[in-house]
Amino acid sequence: MADIDFITDLTNGFDVSLGDNPRSVKGNRALLNRFEITLMTSRRQMVYDDKTIIDDFGGDAQKFINQTRVLSDTQGIAAAVDRSVTQTVLSMKRDEPAGLPDTEKIESAEILSIDIVQGVITAKIRVMPVEVESYDLIEFNLPIVRS
Repeated sequence: MADIDFITDLTNGFDVSLGDNPRSVKGNRALLNRFEITLMTSRRQMVYDDKTIIDDFGGDAQKFINQTRVLSDTQGIAAAVDRSVTQTVLSMKRDEPAGLPDTEKIESAEILSIDIVQGVITAKIRVMPVEVESYDLIEFNLPIVRS
C-alpha cells in the first residue's frame, strides 16, 4: 500500500502529479509510517556562509545503535534504541503541522522488548497516538543488523 499515488503523464512532455488515491494511508497507520521514517532519519549539521546550521529532525537510530561497543552489549542496544525512540518522539512533536488529526499525532512511544534469536536482534516498539482508532496495538519490529 502506497502513501501517495503518483501519476505520470507523457502525452505533453513529462509531467508527474499526485492523484486521488482512495487507498492512501490515514490515521494511526500514517502515524506509524511517519514514526518509522523519522526513526531512521539522520540529523544533520551543515556549514553555510561560515555558519553551522543544525537540522535536528530525525531519530538518528543509525548513529546511536550502529556502534561496535553498543551491539556487543544487550543493555547497550536497549539504551541506544531507547535514545533513538525518545529523539524520534521529540522530533515528531516539534514537526507536527497545524491541522493534523489527533489520530496522526504522536503522544509517546516505548520499547516493548528486545529479542536476540540466533544472532538476529529485533526491537519491538509501541507507538501511542493522541487518539487511538481501534484497540489494536500500534507497534512494529525494528531489525538491527550488525555490520
